[in-house]
Amino acid sequence: MEAFDNFADNPNGVISDKQANLEWLPKDSYGDLGRWLNFREAVSYRGTMVSVYAGGHNDWRLPTREEALGLFNQDLSQLDWEGEQIHIHSLFVTKCARHIWTSEENDENQALVVNLQDGSTEFMDKESRDNIAVRLVRTVPSK
Repeated sequence: MEAFDNFADNPNGVISDKQANLEWLPKDSYGDLGRWLNFREAVSYRGTMVSVYAGGHNDWRLPTREEALGLFNQDLSQLDWEGEQIHIHSLFVTKCARHIWTSEENDENQALVVNLQDGSTEFMDKESRDNIAVRLVRTVPSK
């Protein structure tokens, strides 16, 4: 299956990654709130989305490194908040962040950030808000 064929829009407003068996919210936290989040705020934002049953679900979470990198595809093009090209599917809401928090943490009070412009990863201080947002994901339960 081609990488750009694995994403699909759903009636409940979420985007399915059929290949990875995941669902994503179409907006990241920047698109939703209009501001950058540090890691603690990203976790709090997740709690808010869980409590309001975003997309009809209450099991949203921060993505793993692999899941976040699964959004990146050099052949796809989308515009970030600065009008710069990032490489995610066009189903996701435009004007989003190019850097997103993941659930991966280290012992130095840092969490992993994925860059959707070039597919790179970097551990950042959890207090940083330097143009970083969170994009929430959930695993689709097996039937």
